[in-house]
Amino acid sequence: MQENNSLTKYPEGSIKELWSVSLPLMISALASLMMIFVDRCFLARYSLNALNAAVNAGTLAWAFLGGFGVLTVMSEVFVAQYNGAKKYDQIGVPVWQMIWFSVFSIVVFVPIGLFLGPAVFKNATYGYLQIDYFGYLMILGSFYPLMTAISGFYIGRGKTRFLIYLAVFANLVNVLFDWALIFGVKGIIPAMGIKGAAIATCLGTIFQAGILAFLFFSKKNRITYGTSKWKFHLPTFKKCFKVGFPPAVFFSLEIIGWALFYLMMTKVGELHITVSAICQSIVLLLSFFFDGLNRGIAALAGNFIGSKRIYLIKSLLKSALKLLLIFTIIVSFFLIIDPKLVVDFLIPGSLEKEIFLIKGAAGMSFYGILKFCLFCVFVYLFFEGIRWIFAGLLTAAGDTMFLLVAGSLSVWIFLLVPVYFIVVKFSLSVQVAWILASVYAILLSIIYWVRYRQGKWKNINLVADDNVQKNILEKDSDEDLTL
Repeated sequence: MQENNSLTKYPEGSIKELWSVSLPLMISALASLMMIFVDRCFLARYSLNALNAAVNAGTLAWAFLGGFGVLTVMSEVFVAQYNGAKKYDQIGVPVWQMIWFSVFSIVVFVPIGLFLGPAVFKNATYGYLQIDYFGYLMILGSFYPLMTAISGFYIGRGKTRFLIYLAVFANLVNVLFDWALIFGVKGIIPAMGIKGAAIATCLGTIFQAGILAFLFFSKKNRITYGTSKWKFHLPTFKKCFKVGFPPAVFFSLEIIGWALFYLMMTKVGELHITVSAICQSIVLLLSFFFDGLNRGIAALAGNFIGSKRIYLIKSLLKSALKLLLIFTIIVSFFLIIDPKLVVDFLIPGSLEKEIFLIKGAAGMSFYGILKFCLFCVFVYLFFEGIRWIFAGLLTAAGDTMFLLVAGSLSVWIFLLVPVYFIVVKFSLSVQVAWILASVYAILLSIIYWVRYRQGKWKNINLVADDNVQKNILEKDSDEDLTL
């Protein structure tokens, strides 16, 4: 019986099982981040102004794209619990509700792209470039939540390996269109600059969504998992929205919070924003591990909860902490033992001499300051990893309203307010700012751990038998399977 419930060939809750499910998701997340870096590499060779505009406008755009994506990928929680409960014919229903939400999101993304960009970036240094970049990302933004909605169908069932290959191909598509659209093809495609970068990124997402949708509608999936049950079902939609909305809002608010953090660093001085930009790049790049681990935990824990085997959660938690420890040891080499490798990679050679002449308080060298801040980043990442582990468990159970309230308040109470009143007001060093960022991660991880220990998440039931839904599924079954 236990073997039939298992998503992998490995012992349930083991480190091997968690790694086998999470690794493809980590690589998929890394591939998505690589799209951002590839865009910036191309734009840096096209125009420095375009690069700066893309970084600034892209942060705001990601607050919306990522927020909607976090909401729709919550389909994985319901897929996981239905899969664990062996209610296979109902799996397609929650996925379709998030597909419909993605379609509905057009009425949000298009006005944001047309009106919010000009309102926010009108008086900015690179305003016209930022408006173009932000606008195109938003107008075509609905494809991102569509992609994450359908990916939940595979993640929730532990079928994540092929997402690696899909992500790699999507990156190739992005690279091809970046080159063609940014620089143009003589006599065929005019050089579009920053517009081309935004369109290329969207085309990579559209490619992923298209392939996922094609496989989602295969005959096997229609018969086994009810993926042809396309009708809008309000009770299921409400459940999905209720679970997905809190983490989506928190994600957006956290991104906006970090944008404000960097804005404050800009106001303090050149040294603060330069160091913080390097630290932010490292946090962004390494977040692939936490994202994949979080989603892998949510998929496995959702199956354990759905099959009423909560006792496996403890083993899953231990496995997650072991993986985090291994990852931390590896990262320590680059951030603590020999951080110059990271610095040489992130700082362009043309700027190296100029940037290393910057002095901080008491004549401390730029490299000395950055080395200390990288240690703070190391501490931040470790406790951020703990926070994401518990967030995955709580998300799988549907305890997402807590994540919204605790997370959103923590960003302001433990990060933004202290940074403003301690660092900005008194013009203190950038080291103090990143010490506060580390403290923020530590306190938030403790809050999530306390919530997990309270055990309230065990009483949440996302897939209890719903007579209305059951009747509708039975009524539509014969009709849908003929499609």
